[in-house]
Amino acid sequence: MNDIKKCIDSGLSDMKLSPDFAKRIENSKKPGGTFSGHGYRIRYGVLTAVLCILLFGTAAFAAGSLLYSKIRVNQAAIPDLDPMEITAVNPVEGTVTEYGDVEKTYVSFRELEEELGIKLLDTDLASENPFAKISYRKLGEGYHVIDIQEYILGDVTDIREWKGEPIDNTREGNDEWYVWTQGAVYKTPVDLKIEIISDPSQQELDTEYMGCYKYVETFTSQQGYTVNVLRDTIAEEQTALPEGYTPQTLMIFAAEGIRYTLEGRIPPETMKEIVSSMK
Repeated sequence: MNDIKKCIDSGLSDMKLSPDFAKRIENSKKPGGTFSGHGYRIRYGVLTAVLCILLFGTAAFAAGSLLYSKIRVNQAAIPDLDPMEITAVNPVEGTVTEYGDVEKTYVSFRELEEELGIKLLDTDLASENPFAKISYRKLGEGYHVIDIQEYILGDVTDIREWKGEPIDNTREGNDEWYVWTQGAVYKTPVDLKIEIISDPSQQELDTEYMGCYKYVETFTSQQGYTVNVLRDTIAEEQTALPEGYTPQTLMIFAAEGIRYTLEGRIPPETMKEIVSSMK
């Protein structure tokens, strides 16, 4: 874990954040998340394998503008994705935080689409999944984030509520809510993050991945999307990992002006198949 912390600290050494940024990150953590081994998908706090920071630029955009938001990995620019666009969504009546953000959870992907009044990419690989955790946040004038955890289960089995009991890290994984038996291909379920910009006054959105991640490649999907591929470097930093450890894979792309990020401990070839299945 010290190697991971050093990796994050090094990347953050030159970053300057707003005074309340750390507090807002702290308040966004889900309860119950504790590092418990190689099967755990670390998402929050200083023990994360990656710290993803949203950097807002200085230029405002009119409706219909193309937003060529940059993605960087440890301060190194990677190829541009297809542009984001101003996309109209219905207002959501949810819980308003002390910062004026709006938050809400949903029981299904269809319920989310109906309330937002928008069609989003989805895949049959995620159908009939009762374990998906869907949360929505609206920040600022028009930045919307949808997080779907346990989006695709793949060959993960025996998924069940996790109550903090010890797990066998050689064959099991866990997150804030669930524990499961790892599959031959999927060591964790795959999560999906969706980002939408709906207001012309919203500033351009750049994203910086800091810490133990590296850029791997850019490819064009079957649908014609430009996709950036990132993987974690934990196996390069540590030696006490199980034989055949599967790194975390991220695939990031924009479709019809909306940005999608898939993440999970599965082989890149499998993640590419998921991207190709999204419609």
